[in-house]
Amino acid sequence: MINVNNLETQEITALNRLREPGLDKIVTILQGELEGTKQKLIYANEMAQVHRLQGRAEAFADLLKAIEESQKVEKAR
Repeated sequence: MINVNNLETQEITALNRLREPGLDKIVTILQGELEGTKQKLIYANEMAQVHRLQGRAEAFADLLKAIEESQKVEKAR
């Protein structure tokens, strides 16, 4: 999990900018990758593959959550 409170101001600003028009496509890509990974998890039959996909899904989810929380942290500073 990315703790947005521990990030520097520039890093928080960069995450928050990903929500702006034009750059918000990156968020859409991350959401699509997360959903695709979840679908692959449903059909994964080897434990090693399940573990890799779980890690991948967690990374995408963490990035999306950090982008979402960056706005709150930026306003609080």
